[in-house]
Amino acid sequence: DLAPDTRTPSYCSEAPSQESSTSFVEAKFMGLHRKGLVQLGDWHIVTLYPPMGPQHIWDTIKYFRNIIRPCVFVKVWNAREAQAREGLSEASFLQKHGFVALKRTTAMTARDWNESAPKTLDISHFTGHGMPEGIESPITRIYAPEVEQIVRELFPDAKDLELDPFCARRGPGTKNPTYSFAVHQDYAFVADDWPMAGDEFRSRFASSETRGMMVLNFWRPVLPMRGPVVKTPLAVCDPSSVNIEDVLPISIKWDAMPHHRMLALAHDEEQRWYYYPDMTVDEVLIFK
Repeated sequence: DLAPDTRTPSYCSEAPSQESSTSFVEAKFMGLHRKGLVQLGDWHIVTLYPPMGPQHIWDTIKYFRNIIRPCVFVKVWNAREAQAREGLSEASFLQKHGFVALKRTTAMTARDWNESAPKTLDISHFTGHGMPEGIESPITRIYAPEVEQIVRELFPDAKDLELDPFCARRGPGTKNPTYSFAVHQDYAFVADDWPMAGDEFRSRFASSETRGMMVLNFWRPVLPMRGPVVKTPLAVCDPSSVNIEDVLPISIKWDAMPHHRMLALAHDEEQRWYYYPDMTVDEVLIFK
């Protein structure tokens, strides 16, 4: 008997009835952990940049030894089909699943994207530390108003919006020619974990007019790419399928900046992963 081609969409007859018309692919996931590395309420320290004492080195070794190697085969469900089948509004689908794809064109050109990604991926893209302030870029002139319009559509009650002047790009011909294949969440749990949570931020957050904060990520194919994405699409996990015990809070230091809190994940068969096949430059994937 021939082994099935796991790269070909399949239909799962044993899935619940509401999912019987949703296809999936099996993908190799890297960076998923075994359960039990971190207890609830703790943070595991990962140090990749000096100074590094014996405890830092030992904790970092334990972190990497806990990763399931070489990979985990995971079902990744077709989010286009799920979004069409459920018939929810874009805002309601985002609220329910934590992600949504929208058809939204952008006035950004290939040159605009290149000018807006002038450096390799570093801690400033996640934390804002080291990101220049008060400068003008195609992001601030063109893309920021487009992003704000989308946010206002999805979250009409949103008040203050902030967007960095630069973005991170990956792929051939960019400052970051490789892709990240490790499962991760760039941010942590609560507002106090926010890397820019200084006195001014805490004062604003403590205001009686503040109901909360949200980090939204905008991921899209960009020019000069022409065709749809057929390799390394982004996979996102429905947070409602994740047990809190399987979330691995880590505090990581990978350059001269202080440790940064983010999340890794222990593998569980019940976790539900999704992707949008054949995304084009006229679409954007938003996840929170």
